Amino acid sequence: MTDSSKNRRKHVRIYRHFILMYSPVSNPSAQSEVSQINNISQGGLNFSVDEPLKHGEQLQIELKTPFLADSVDLQGEVLECKEKISNLIYEVRVQFKDLSLRAQEVLAKVEQYAQKED
Repeated sequence: MTDSSKNRRKHVRIYRHFILMYSPVSNPSAQSEVSQINNISQGGLNFSVDEPLKHGEQLQIELKTPFLADSVDLQGEVLECKEKISNLIYEVRVQFKDLSLRAQEVLAKVEQYAQKED
């Protein structure tokens, strides 16, 4: 990573494989899909899926971490969806939107915990 891209980043990227469930905000009755996070920060996350998601799509995300007995709810917008393996695996970048205080606290704990381990 170049110095200029490091300077653009607002939040520390954490490489942890937490579990998430997501569904489109536009269809709250849709069955949630399960995935594993590639990386996460206080600004967003990256995860893999088996069906492409549309740029700009709003997602409801349920994140499970070792810091809580239950999950934390997040909302985000798909910034990018890249095909990684032809017609099989897609990598999705999501930017968080309108995080609750509880979600912000959990993400801060994730960052603090990861920095202690590194």
